[in-house]
Amino acid sequence: MRRRGILVAFIAAGICAAAAAPPAAVPPFAADDPRFERALSVREFEFPRDHGPHPGFAREWWYLTGHLVTPTGERFGFELTFFRVALAPPAAMPAAAGASRWRARQIYVAHFAVTDIDRGRFRSAERYARDALGLSGAEVNPLHVWTGDWSLSAVAGAWQIRAAASGYALNLQMTPELAPVLNGERGLSQKSGAPFVASYYYSIPRLAVHGQIVRDAKVLNVSGSAWLDREWGSDALSADEEGWDWFALQLADGRCLMFYSIRRRDGSQDLHSAGTFVAADGHVRALASTDVEIEVQSYWASPRGGRYPARWSVRVPSLALAVDLRPVLADQELEGPPRYWEGAVDIAGTSGKNPIGGAGYVELVGYARVP
Repeated sequence: MRRRGILVAFIAAGICAAAAAPPAAVPPFAADDPRFERALSVREFEFPRDHGPHPGFAREWWYLTGHLVTPTGERFGFELTFFRVALAPPAAMPAAAGASRWRARQIYVAHFAVTDIDRGRFRSAERYARDALGLSGAEVNPLHVWTGDWSLSAVAGAWQIRAAASGYALNLQMTPELAPVLNGERGLSQKSGAPFVASYYYSIPRLAVHGQIVRDAKVLNVSGSAWLDREWGSDALSADEEGWDWFALQLADGRCLMFYSIRRRDGSQDLHSAGTFVAADGHVRALASTDVEIEVQSYWASPRGGRYPARWSVRVPSLALAVDLRPVLADQELEGPPRYWEGAVDIAGTSGKNPIGGAGYVELVGYARVP
């Protein structure tokens, strides 16, 4: 789902807090305004149109994670994400003659992180910008999403991302190896039994990557694979849900597995947890909450407060798949509001009677605590 409705809600609250408004008072980001569109029924997806923004909805995001390797074998993980957070429904902010050029209809938030596996480093940064004066925005023809000089673009099937911070910079070109995969019921992803708690959600689970990473001013050529998640809607999780664990796994034999486990406040897994399995030939199979078994093997205590799962056993009995996931670094926690853990993992296990490996990304939200 990239279940990030709640993550974006946290971000919105953080923006309000930074503006000296109480976090609980978020009328500028009031997604419950009935004038916002909502994900209520199955729709027809159209590409490349749906790669672009959907301003009638309160929230959406472009989420990229991936794995890179240099010709000498050095390994990196990366995350680059863009969130669009509406300030009000379009109908509430009609164009006005003489309005200030600073007037914004929405805010864009971007997160950038690099995991330098061989050097044991994790670096992350965050940006906020209003959708005004060209500071941030999203366009569809051609696709261009940006916050400052961090950007995601696509022209004629060729994708590119650029970002730089904390001693690292990325300039990567990406080519989709699979068509967009619709998650949930033909792209309608229901998050709860509560009315309206749903979004439209698709993924491109494999993009071939090549380009450069700059580390401490030194340019390194890299290649690898990325995963794109796209989601939009106007609702967060329901009141009895507090977070999620999200898994995006690229197996070495070309198959892909996505699963999100939504946690209820009593610690149980919500029945609306779900996922998608993609065969090497692109065949898609939906996974229900009971199809995937996840067992936490160990935990990591953040020095900033909170305890996260830190190793997992993942089993899909119907696929005869059993894998172990290990973080490449323990501390891959992003410190911006909100704090959450999103990191690269190595995969090892079996598919049937055969050994299987791979690489993935895991996102953990709702575990951070104030010391």
